[in-house]
Amino acid sequence: MQKFIIVGIILTLFFGCFSEKQTTGATPKKTNTATVLSEKQQLEFDYLFHEANKERILGNFQMAAGLFAKCIKINPNEAAPYYEMANIYDMTQDVNLSLAFANKAVELDGSNKWYRLLYAHTLQRSGDTENAIKQYEKLVELEPNNIDLYFDIAQMQSYIGKHKEALNSLSKVEKVVGIDEQIILQKEKIYIKLNDIDGAANEVQKLINAYPDKVQYQGILADLYLANDMPEKAFAIYQEILIKDPGNPFAHLSLYDYYKSKKEDEKAIEEAKLAFQSPNLDIDTKMQILLYYYSLSDKNATLKKEAFELNKILIKVHPEEAKSYTIYADFLLRENKLEGAKENYLKAIEFDNSRFPIWNQLMFIESELNQQDDLLRDSKKAIELFPNQPIFYFFYGLTNLQKKNFQEAIDYFEIGKDFVLDNPQLLAQFYASLGDAYNGSKSYEKSDTAYEKALKIEPKNVYVLNNYSYYLSLRKENLERAEQLSALCNELEPNQPNYQDTYAWILYTQGKFVQAKDWLEKAIENGGGSNPVILEHLGDVYAQLNNIEKAVELWEKAKSFKGESPYLDKKIANKKLYE
Repeated sequence: MQKFIIVGIILTLFFGCFSEKQTTGATPKKTNTATVLSEKQQLEFDYLFHEANKERILGNFQMAAGLFAKCIKINPNEAAPYYEMANIYDMTQDVNLSLAFANKAVELDGSNKWYRLLYAHTLQRSGDTENAIKQYEKLVELEPNNIDLYFDIAQMQSYIGKHKEALNSLSKVEKVVGIDEQIILQKEKIYIKLNDIDGAANEVQKLINAYPDKVQYQGILADLYLANDMPEKAFAIYQEILIKDPGNPFAHLSLYDYYKSKKEDEKAIEEAKLAFQSPNLDIDTKMQILLYYYSLSDKNATLKKEAFELNKILIKVHPEEAKSYTIYADFLLRENKLEGAKENYLKAIEFDNSRFPIWNQLMFIESELNQQDDLLRDSKKAIELFPNQPIFYFFYGLTNLQKKNFQEAIDYFEIGKDFVLDNPQLLAQFYASLGDAYNGSKSYEKSDTAYEKALKIEPKNVYVLNNYSYYLSLRKENLERAEQLSALCNELEPNQPNYQDTYAWILYTQGKFVQAKDWLEKAIENGGGSNPVILEHLGDVYAQLNNIEKAVELWEKAKSFKGESPYLDKKIANKKLYE
């Protein structure tokens, strides 16, 4: 680009600096100093011009610019190369050089509309809208029936705040084409900018008069009045619309806004219902309205009630649209009505099973409801539909883990973890669950490795700290590591009886019976008094401390809370510790 810019500077110097008059849009005079070329020069010019255009089309702008520069050197009074150079610099975002070359092209041939259009365009891009308008006015002189030019002028005039001039430009178009919706609506916007609501209304009234059967124009006028604090005028027009078209959903929606502004909520919701009952109001518009309700209704009982009524109408009118059931399920889920939400998400999936968020919500609901069979079925379907989404592998693996299908769980955890991207928490959960699954299948080395990977990602994951340390204690392996992990777990979440029990059992395994007793008693104080495992463990500790009567008392209490360890009955019967 640096070379390209240098070429432009050389060219600018080559064909001379342009006067301030020329670059500010003053009327350029076409030069009469046509260069007479020899036959050889003309052939060379034509060849170079052709080659330059070829390079420009291929995107080789630097080479094209160099070739056009040679054309200019051969014939400095020919406009076409300047125009092409202006086009190149316009495409490469060099506004100043584009403006200079376009100006020169117009100076040499002011009758060519394409040269003047480019010049006007570059003036506008440079921020000189005033002079761009002057160039468009000259274009109008060349093509007085080109209504697009009037539109362009009007837009630019409005942009720089010359709203009355813009109205005048549009009125000129109107004289040529007659009453036209595009012109009228543009004029309406300009009148609104001028805060002339009557003027805007008069413009819309022209459309109503010209097309009395098109009630949408009456709707535009009514909406104009409603938006500008003239609700009674708006109301009267909405009533007229409904006389002509009783089922018009847009009129009912506007009346909903009208009644809401008057705080007449009962009338408002009736109008909304009538709008929703119309199949002519598209479902996406209805969804937008319900999303608006969703954002406002969480703590507003009235709006919540209205939202549920509209949801039911939506399903009735659009019974085969997945969106109908999805939005209803979202409302139900927010109210913690999990069964209802699940039912509607499943219904949505019947009509559109391609939406990942719906499946995702369904998985969490079934997990929350502990519906393992349904979760197993639906997570497997979701994996088939979304084979790169790790969350579905996680749910499928977790459900198999809970059902003690350890190898199936391991297979899907191993696959799913490789799809996790930029989500360390989920990856840690995969490794934690792999640790549980490998432990269940007695692949202890792999279990320990998975737990260590989980802790590398989340060193303070209390679930992993507790499970990993407990399983080590059961195997009586690496007890120092187990004690370290369990101690951290209890530090992070003190007074949690299950975690205290784990730490006590590690101490017990190391023969630290007195310390184990203290931790188990803490666990009972913190709510573990009805936990048969904690009670049995404390009984074992008392047996090790030679207080067999207290031990039997605790074992019997564990039994009363449905303790089911393999040696519990034998310990009670024989009043002796078995391990």
